[in-house]
Amino acid sequence: MADLKDKVNILGTEYKILYNLPEDEMPEGADGCMDCSTKTIKIAQFVVCRDSLQNAEEYIKQCLRHEIIHAFFHESGVWASSGSSDAWGMDETITDWFAIQSPKIFKAFQEVGCL
Repeated sequence: MADLKDKVNILGTEYKILYNLPEDEMPEGADGCMDCSTKTIKIAQFVVCRDSLQNAEEYIKQCLRHEIIHAFFHESGVWASSGSSDAWGMDETITDWFAIQSPKIFKAFQEVGCL
């Protein structure tokens, strides 16, 4: 996890990233979360054991990418209006959104080292 950074720029807004948070500091059942009110991304603490994750570092990167996407949705204004389409995976709006925002998203992923 040495490559992972503690902040990321999301469309001009800096988000703080907190890692290895104990269960009592995370929303119930969450491995990661994005708090748009505090501009913070939180990633839970993971323990590698026989009955659990075998590659926690890769899973942490996956969680971080997921939360960064949530932050991009919030900062670009689609967070509150995302319930307007029943099949939004086929929606042209979300397709355009990814096509337009993906270079910025990949830059953010590179910035924090989670590719």
